[in-house]
Amino acid sequence: MDLIGDSQALAPQRKRVDGAIVNKRFTQSIWDNGGAGDVFQRSVVEETRELFDCTVNDLYRETGAKKGCRETLPQAAQEAYMVNESLAANELERQVGTIGGESQDDVNDRIVTSVRQVSKNTRRWLPW
Repeated sequence: MDLIGDSQALAPQRKRVDGAIVNKRFTQSIWDNGGAGDVFQRSVVEETRELFDCTVNDLYRETGAKKGCRETLPQAAQEAYMVNESLAANELERQVGTIGGESQDDVNDRIVTSVRQVSKNTRRWLPW
């Protein structure tokens, strides 16, 4: 790109980070570690249990949210998922190439265990 005079190139456009972007990164970090099958669902089940001390179905029902539609959850719950999934993605990205096992189930179990531990730590920071 040719610039005229003292013109400067514009910085690339940035996107606002929202829950969908954080969740996509979380999901990608699971796949990058070799996760497959139901590992994402199991990770969210454990994450929800640790963060909110309930099942995914209970969380949606008790808050009046539309099942499978996180943006209908209360703001505090959405923020908890965003914080936790950001931290879990960081931890899983750090572990890429080190999570192994004798079977896919072993790999999936190690990923879920990592997400569970991060979720326990995140819960300590939440007000409930």
